[in-house]
Amino acid sequence: MIIGLIASVASAAQVTVSVQVNGTALKFPDAKPYYENNRVMIPIRFVSEALGAKVGYGLDRSVTIELGTKKILMKINSDTVTVDSVIQKLDVPARLQQNRTYVPLRFVSEALGAEVGWNQEKRLVTITTGASATPVASPSPSATPAASGNNMFKVGFEWPRETELGKALFVDNMKVVNGKLTFTLPKGAAGSKGTAKGALTKLEPGKSYSFPIGKNAGDLVISKPESNGDSWESYAINLDTNFNEDMTELFGTITNDVIVFGEGNGGSTLTEVIQLFKALK
Repeated sequence: MIIGLIASVASAAQVTVSVQVNGTALKFPDAKPYYENNRVMIPIRFVSEALGAKVGYGLDRSVTIELGTKKILMKINSDTVTVDSVIQKLDVPARLQQNRTYVPLRFVSEALGAEVGWNQEKRLVTITTGASATPVASPSPSATPAASGNNMFKVGFEWPRETELGKALFVDNMKVVNGKLTFTLPKGAAGSKGTAKGALTKLEPGKSYSFPIGKNAGDLVISKPESNGDSWESYAINLDTNFNEDMTELFGTITNDVIVFGEGNGGSTLTEVIQLFKALK
């Protein structure tokens, strides 16, 4: 079934789709729009930012889009989306393709107050904002993300509220050897291994794992309920330092290491994070 889905998406991606926002053509530097189930799927970041919205990414593979008081929340591979606390259903779930989060273009654009048109002959999507809408800013993907402030990540590990899991996970446990990340998942923790195409594999506490690092190696999400709180102590570990242009901008020159994210979107190399946690002991 998974192979069939991948083949279907690959076939759909061969259809060229162009997107204009208020008459200005959007440029997609890597991942391109594609068809799925008669819906145009687009990389969410560029279109949302062109409409003046902010896009955020969570450790639980969630995506938030905010424009003024409007807020959209969705998760990868889920057809359920929350718009201003109202739960709605998508015809096509959010997807992870070519290391980009894709969503149905019409839904997101209209949820942000824009009008969407489709020219079948030209394979052209037109998005129009009203006079009262937030002024449209043309995204510049080729610019330096860190300098423009559009990078979804930042350099520097951000501490969670608790560090119990982090100590067990990183100190004298996780390491990179000969191009592979090895570790034992601590007892009481939950974990998953994600591929570059978005497929997930559950990890078992107490079991040892070894995963290749590098191009299209995917990522890990490892969490544990807080001992003294009502949330989770969570870490995202990206095994590919070049999985998209934002990672490449900040971490792309790093080899034989992985990037660890803690509380937010700030990341540091595993080597640095291990030292940080050792200093706590």
